[in-house]
Amino acid sequence: MEELTEEDKKILKILLKNKKIVTPEGFKIIKEKKLLDKVLVLDATIIDEDILKEFKETETIIERNRERKISEEYAVDFRLENAEVKHRERKSSDFISYFNSKFFLLQQMLIKRMNPISIANVEKTNNDEISLIGMVYDIRTTGTGNRIIEIDDPTGKISGMITKNSNEELFEEANNILLDEVIGVKGIFKKGYLFINEIIRPDIPMTNEVKKLNIPISCVFISDLHVGSIDFLEDIFKKFIKWINSKEAEKVKYIFIAGDLCDGVGIYLNQEKDLSIKNGEKQYEYLAELLSKIPEHIKIVVQPGNHDIIGNQEPQQSLRDTPLSKLSNIIFGTNPCSVVLDNNFRILMYHGYSYDDIIREIPKIRQNGYKKPCLPMIEVLKRRHLAPTYGSSLVIPGQEDKLIIKEIPDIFHSGHLHTVCLENYKNILLINSGTFQGRTKYQEMQGHIPHPGIFACVDLQTREGKLINLNQ
Repeated sequence: MEELTEEDKKILKILLKNKKIVTPEGFKIIKEKKLLDKVLVLDATIIDEDILKEFKETETIIERNRERKISEEYAVDFRLENAEVKHRERKSSDFISYFNSKFFLLQQMLIKRMNPISIANVEKTNNDEISLIGMVYDIRTTGTGNRIIEIDDPTGKISGMITKNSNEELFEEANNILLDEVIGVKGIFKKGYLFINEIIRPDIPMTNEVKKLNIPISCVFISDLHVGSIDFLEDIFKKFIKWINSKEAEKVKYIFIAGDLCDGVGIYLNQEKDLSIKNGEKQYEYLAELLSKIPEHIKIVVQPGNHDIIGNQEPQQSLRDTPLSKLSNIIFGTNPCSVVLDNNFRILMYHGYSYDDIIREIPKIRQNGYKKPCLPMIEVLKRRHLAPTYGSSLVIPGQEDKLIIKEIPDIFHSGHLHTVCLENYKNILLINSGTFQGRTKYQEMQGHIPHPGIFACVDLQTREGKLINLNQ
């Protein structure tokens, strides 16, 4: 038997760690065709030549005499965490399970920061300061300008009050509370009300550490291509393809695409007049043709958005059943999904459908939320939920709320708003990746100015991110 190289040993170690048993012939194919990332997301445990046959048939032969890119020299332990939800008839018990799941998961995060009692025990207190955790049931303003926050837990419901004479920061925060978010409050109970003096959210701990990979690879983040739209900027996207094939991109190992890959059909009334490709299947066929120009050693992780053809209920299923599946280097994620590299570095992807409602409902970001897309991203991190208000996205209720941010990401990547940001929030790199679609008539009516042809590239060894502008 041929002696194993260090690279062979690393690949085998990654396969075993992911509970994949590979035959000698299968291992040879994985090495030659660079299928490691693809194999790690397969359902099968035994990886042999037959399972890899479809990859062999679709794989384009790589020129052996070309210079290897830096990113090809390193194997990475890759794990995709999808938020799969099976479509079925929903029952009332699903809604109960969904809201209970949301409450208890977020309660566990809040308990680390406070010592709450249940709402049922509030009546037993006697003008002592107490702490509660509850889901926001109602928000209203009294005739005298005080804010009433009604919250509930599994034991009962209570009305909290924040008076207009409270400190300015607290009263402002009262205006930023969203229906259905889970919050902690501290205050004194008297005359039937909890007089609130502090609001606590699950948020990201201040102690969150900065994590990096120990190998020199980079990732690229894009979204909102809207292939098939009359406003799709094909020339700019071809510039992106040219860049990704250039020397400048030799460290790029992954491209992450956060939804709205195609413009879809029937997404809004009379959409057909805004389409250059009026058939959904053909939109994805053309997208597949464009993406096939990306070097095969670069893995493309895609998730859907609200314009993609699978419906916009969240979590959204993957785009696996589209012509994109013929590409050997594509990996299909749900919306939301997470990618974990080397068992340590987490990239959270969420298209961002809920951000429209968040911008509208939170006064402090209402004016700038579309200009500065990191603002709504920070708000969901504070609440540890991608769609805090039920209905801000079309949530599919089930046994567990799949939109809770249980694990803290190192990179949080979104799209949807068609504007660009690259910022840091408590050691999380926030990326909203702009668009490859020009300004639409709807955006003109809304006064939104998109940032087409600008994308983020992040060196995972240094955590340095930069925006690259293809318009220059």
